[in-house]
Amino acid sequence: MLNFLNFKIMKNTRSIVLVLLLFSAYLLPAQQTLSVDRDACRAMAIENSETLKIADENINRAQGEKMAAKAARLPHISLTGTGLYSKQEINEDLLLPTQAFDPATGELVPNIAIDPTSGQPIIGPDGNPVFNLYGYLPLDITMYGTALANLAAQQPIYTGGKINAANNMASIGENMAGKNKMLKQSELIYATDQAYYQYLSVKGKVKLAEDYQKLLSKLVEMVDDSYETGMVNRNELLKVQVKYNEAALQLQKAKTGLALSQMALCRIIGVDLNTRLQIKDSITNASFNLDTLNYVSAGNRLEYQLMQSQVEMAEQNMKMVRGEYLPTVGVSVGYNYLVMGMKNMDNYDQYGINALASINIPIITFGERKGKIKSAKAEFNTKQLELQQATNYLQLEIEQARLNYTDAYARVEMARTALEQANENMRISDDNYQVGMETIVNVLEAKAEWQNAFSNKIDALTNFKIHESNLLRVSNRLQP
Repeated sequence: MLNFLNFKIMKNTRSIVLVLLLFSAYLLPAQQTLSVDRDACRAMAIENSETLKIADENINRAQGEKMAAKAARLPHISLTGTGLYSKQEINEDLLLPTQAFDPATGELVPNIAIDPTSGQPIIGPDGNPVFNLYGYLPLDITMYGTALANLAAQQPIYTGGKINAANNMASIGENMAGKNKMLKQSELIYATDQAYYQYLSVKGKVKLAEDYQKLLSKLVEMVDDSYETGMVNRNELLKVQVKYNEAALQLQKAKTGLALSQMALCRIIGVDLNTRLQIKDSITNASFNLDTLNYVSAGNRLEYQLMQSQVEMAEQNMKMVRGEYLPTVGVSVGYNYLVMGMKNMDNYDQYGINALASINIPIITFGERKGKIKSAKAEFNTKQLELQQATNYLQLEIEQARLNYTDAYARVEMARTALEQANENMRISDDNYQVGMETIVNVLEAKAEWQNAFSNKIDALTNFKIHESNLLRVSNRLQP
């Protein structure tokens, strides 16, 4: 009797502590409460995912690269201007040689002085012929500055296929960026489903622990009454009390697990870890959907399509490398305007249109061309082999997901049958104990088996929902 009183005191003490905790929680700032379901969790995870935001930026980058690649086909028009200020003075007197008319030829010839005695030109001290007459030209020029403006348009005609390859690579890159986002989104939804169903699983086990504790509490009261009347000995009462205390410990562990699983779900959906979630959903049954088992080949998976795009990208890269060593042809048209500021005279200016055609033909590269093409071809072959290697693995993953889904449903059915049997066994044990045909050990064992069967059913249902989500993921059907 004393032990039972201690047990009662312990229960009352725990009740008081619980009341104090609730009162202190009331005094603290209230936690944010969020009412969600599975679809809401998926939507919030997608909205708040940094990974998907990075994927969006990769799409923007790919679109920019595609736009730039298209522009390479069009003329590039540029306007350049150059200005120079440099005060340069030219002040010099020049003596210019003259020419004379030759009656014999009828042409102008240098007016060179001839030595009458020798008939040869007279040579001056500087070694140059001396002229009979010089022209006097005084120079006084000061240039203040020069300005040059140029408007040019450049148009590539043939680039060895590099522009086509660049455009193809840009289109492939844009397609890959979009598929990569879809893949990341599918993986995020699957991770959200895992956290969501794990939370529901722990929530169900908390409810199970509470129900199990209530069952043992009623059994404690019944055995205590029997002990008071002398129908059972003290040992039976102690056995029930021990099981009740174990159930209380299990409940506490389940609540701790619920808090942790709630934080894990909050992290994925992008809210504060201390947010209190209100989820009315529960895992009570499993619906076997035959459409989910539709055959899906590895070629339909996003992973395969991404690797196939990598092969195409490597192929275009080979064309790009080859194009670097083929002739290139281009033309350009420009308009120039030049003006120079002069002192004491009109400014000098000049303008006009110019056109230019150019061709570049690589001749000898001393093995550079051969080496780069060999490297690009090896990269292409590697991507092809990786694709072949991954095909069987991706197909195996699909088959594993299908088998796991089927097996998980079978386990749900077995767990449901086991729970029905455990429930019936517990009922019979309780009835037999009340008429003295069952021991307390068997009654406790029957309740423990019922709790274990119920827990197995929750695990089986959780496992089934997660495998269902995974099968949808590998089938490219797990999209918002």
